[in-house]
Amino acid sequence: MKKKMSKLGYTWYPKDWGNSESVFELNLTERGLYREFIDLAMLNDNTTEIKKDVWIRKFCVSKEDLDFILCKLITLNLVEIIDNILFIPSCESRLKLVRGGSNGGKKSKPTPKPYSKPTPKPFRSLDEKNTKPTPKQIEKKEKGKEIESKIKLIDIYFEDFKNSSYLEDICNRQKVTKEQVLNKLEDFKLKMNLEYPDYISFCTHFKNWFSKLGIVGEKKEYLLTSPQGKHKFIFTEDELKAKKLTGYWKEQHEL
Repeated sequence: MKKKMSKLGYTWYPKDWGNSESVFELNLTERGLYREFIDLAMLNDNTTEIKKDVWIRKFCVSKEDLDFILCKLITLNLVEIIDNILFIPSCESRLKLVRGGSNGGKKSKPTPKPYSKPTPKPFRSLDEKNTKPTPKQIEKKEKGKEIESKIKLIDIYFEDFKNSSYLEDICNRQKVTKEQVLNKLEDFKLKMNLEYPDYISFCTHFKNWFSKLGIVGEKKEYLLTSPQGKHKFIFTEDELKAKKLTGYWKEQHEL
């Protein structure tokens, strides 16, 4: 079978590729890697063994980018991974013809005898209408699918960010902990949009948003001076301002 697959050529349909809703969600890099996977599937009878170390060198891609693209292709139902085997559903129709030889894998059937009685039509209730969806209904359904697909992709971005180098960079620059940054990640969902062209744009937006926001309500230790002496307290900035307004405390220093 593998010898036959190695000589296989296949027809490519640019119109089907261009009109695919799933392919529409891919950027140029993701489309290129997906095309490479299709070629591997056609050469290996859709039983391509996953070899990430080899693919990283062959396709000049980082492990992080490769994992992200694979995850995105799986989410869009373009590929499946079963027992470390990469499977592409769209390649199966062509491969079934090749496996079946000249007959296309189909067994010949005897010509059915004519049936004199008319086939009864299925019963339809009086409330059931034979109306086709209107253009507005079709447009609304397509927009719903597009939004759902974008939401799934954003969810992937959020999960990847939790273990990314972008999180480490924010912690180092802002002098905060990972927990403090991740606590603000949920708040960011209310500020974000669904039009990020790629993962880097998503991370950049969050990074800028977090830099402007900072950690609100964080408590720090201060040394306050009063007529009776010096005392240590732990306040937020708002609590510290309220203490200063009383006029009782003369000086304060952050510890």
